[in-house]
Amino acid sequence: MEKYLIVTDTTSAMDQEIAQKNGIELISLSVIVDGHEYKDQIDISTKQLYDYLRDGKIPSTSQPNTGYLVEQMEKWQEEDYEAIIIITCSADLSGTNNGFHLAKDTVGLDNVYIYDSRQVGAPIMDMAICAKQLADEGKTVDEIFATLEEKTNHSFSFLYPDNFKQLSHSGRLSPMAARMASMLKIKALLCLDEQGKAVDKYTMARTEVKILKSIVDKFHELGVNAKQHKIYISHADNEIFAKKAKLLFQTTFHGIDVEINYLPAVLTCHGGLACCAIHTTYKI
Repeated sequence: MEKYLIVTDTTSAMDQEIAQKNGIELISLSVIVDGHEYKDQIDISTKQLYDYLRDGKIPSTSQPNTGYLVEQMEKWQEEDYEAIIIITCSADLSGTNNGFHLAKDTVGLDNVYIYDSRQVGAPIMDMAICAKQLADEGKTVDEIFATLEEKTNHSFSFLYPDNFKQLSHSGRLSPMAARMASMLKIKALLCLDEQGKAVDKYTMARTEVKILKSIVDKFHELGVNAKQHKIYISHADNEIFAKKAKLLFQTTFHGIDVEINYLPAVLTCHGGLACCAIHTTYKI
């Protein structure tokens, strides 16, 4: 059996515990709070990030610096892997994918294969775990990439912010629009476009029930079913909504596997506390 290393980053909603359990190398994005830089899931935990938000801090994220990535690749180089497969967040939403390419060229590794998932959040974690399973089964790099592409083409992601405060701070929404939406008590449902290039408005509604109905209707349109799909619900300290949504999806799509986890820092910094992401992924 060939010796493969599977790598992803913390935009995947994966933490160190999940990564170690599945034999995956996890690379940290940077979380910046009050000018201080922390490595996500190493120097700062998800719950610590929530505490900063509660204290009125305005954290942001940035891609891993090139020096950190070069250091990691030099370490992997010593392990004599047949192939190193790196699965990243959408290259149009983060510079992390480009950062890996720069580090690869700097170190001069020709056995590094970088896959742009065109996704963000739990679908990337799903892909990384699948890639590791396929590698352990002896699949080739081309076979693994073909499977990842199949997963990418059948994934769909929603983002449901509890309020518009953090979206305004992050520049995703103008302050005026945020104030108007809050005054009118309008709820927004955002989605990742099919090319993974941008997060756009999907619909607006006055109630959470209507937001959930819009998600269910879209999943029906996509042909989501228990045999072929899995749903991830990632939340930023909003377990009540996550459990409510899980019950609805399991009732609507009889027997479907629904996993609840924490929203990654990159989405929490944009969506804010209580924000939730709902993803459907394709089983292989």
